[in-house]
Amino acid sequence: MNERYKEYLKSGEWKYLREQKLTLAKYTCDGCNETGRVLDVHHLTYERIGMELLTDLAVYCQECHNTAHGRVAPNEWNDYLHNITDVKPKDRILQDIKFMKMLDS
Repeated sequence: MNERYKEYLKSGEWKYLREQKLTLAKYTCDGCNETGRVLDVHHLTYERIGMELLTDLAVYCQECHNTAHGRVAPNEWNDYLHNITDVKPKDRILQDIKFMKMLDS
């Protein structure tokens, strides 16, 4: 992990965005749907670091986060997690617009 990225993860902007994503996910892992675990917010793409869309992020428990990063042996679960990231960028933007409208109502 490079120094700029480490600094960004300590920033108020990231902490705010991270909390928004956790709230949106209702503190539930996007991978296994478990609650009550320590959760990480995972970047599905690094294209917009510092300007992420909420749909650029996923909420994972540590086990699912490790799987998403390939730190555990590949299996069907790993394939499932990686398929979550196959959303086209246009669809991510549309999901974010829909979410922002929901917040405004």
